[in-house]
Amino acid sequence: MPRPPDTTPADALPSDAPPPGTLPLAGPPGGAPGPADLAVVVCSRDRAALLRRALAAVAAATPAEVEVVVVDSGSRTGDTAAVAAEAGVRVVRCDVPGLSIARNEGLAATARPFVLFTDDDCLAVPGWTGAALRWFADPAVVAVTGRMLDHELAADADAPRPPRRVTRAVDGLDAGHGALMAFRRASVLDAGGFDTVLGAGRALAGAEDLDMFVRLLAAGGVVVADEAGVVLHANTRAGADHAALYRGYGRGLGALVAKWLRLRPRTGARLAATVVRRAVRRWLRARAGLQGSGMHGGGMHGGGLGSLVSGLVSGGDRRTAAAQRALLHGVVSGWRTAWRLPLRGTVFVDVTPPAPVTLAADVTGTAGTTSGAHRAP
Repeated sequence: MPRPPDTTPADALPSDAPPPGTLPLAGPPGGAPGPADLAVVVCSRDRAALLRRALAAVAAATPAEVEVVVVDSGSRTGDTAAVAAEAGVRVVRCDVPGLSIARNEGLAATARPFVLFTDDDCLAVPGWTGAALRWFADPAVVAVTGRMLDHELAADADAPRPPRRVTRAVDGLDAGHGALMAFRRASVLDAGGFDTVLGAGRALAGAEDLDMFVRLLAAGGVVVADEAGVVLHANTRAGADHAALYRGYGRGLGALVAKWLRLRPRTGARLAATVVRRAVRRWLRARAGLQGSGMHGGGMHGGGLGSLVSGLVSGGDRRTAAAQRALLHGVVSGWRTAWRLPLRGTVFVDVTPPAPVTLAADVTGTAGTTSGAHRAP
């Protein structure tokens, strides 16, 4: 599923300072789980070439004991399953498209206690799984995130920042991103899984990763952001597609804000203030032709909301202004839509799920393939 290039998170504090709800960590505790405790889940739809490259990188960077699962998110041909079979990994077919739906299917497809999600347009870097697993020795840690770098700029990236311990719900906006996020599986299941109304493939096409971080933090969990784990982002949209991508992300952010204004008005108000302040500030900077603060020496740090609203590219060009304007419009549109949606616990009720995409039996009959229904894990 496509993602924008990663950037440094923005906040009221200077861009090189951690958000106020985070604490730097000296190192992980001992007794961490091992590779046999982990499943890597890659969700993909109709992007066989990208998936083939992603799986090759996973194979090269991941211990053999790690289970790898591809979730075919309603592809319209059998190519996704064929690529997974070529790579020797298990594929699970989910007829109903949507990124959060696919991620929930991935959670249901494994019994491993820890699950790491990445995207089909990302390339894993050796050490990525160990950097996540080591923090789960602490039973309070429910999620670990890593760093995403543009594959063309990775050689000039800054050194990783120290690991951060995130504890406040509002700081879930800066806890990480879906390109590299590992979870204690039981915690995600207890939370009700990913919100299927949010994410790529839906009208509210973003923030499903941030929503999960906020929900886990609100439930008392801890998220560790450790930039020692790295993936390279290898697919960037251009032109009108770029603005549309950010409009979708904005809708997801607006829906996240609306949800928390309804669930916990104080938390929702803080989330809203953060989202709007950052988006407006970046849009104004782009309009004024000022240099955005999200770029540092060509390298880009991992960081949740920063991936959406801070320093997309150097400020001032039309592409940046168009993306920021689209994101702002999306936030308003997403808030209006989500305000009317029913809630069940901390997830929206999916009143209009996507139509299933059914393939012929001879196409879906690949060994290890199942046809998943739209369900909570």
